[in-house]
Amino acid sequence: MTSVLKDEVKEAFTAKIPMARFGNPSEVADAVAFLLSDHSSYITGETLKVNGGMFM
Repeated sequence: MTSVLKDEVKEAFTAKIPMARFGNPSEVADAVAFLLSDHSSYITGETLKVNGGMFM
């Protein structure tokens, strides 16, 4: 999704992300797997933001 962005745009975005990089699909998949697992059985009504701290 970000591969079509110009380098200047990528740098501007990553400068706003505390982890200083874009996430990758496997990190989103890990969050989804957690929510589908029994480890999240007591979680209700939350929004899980997988964004490297961009919106804290």
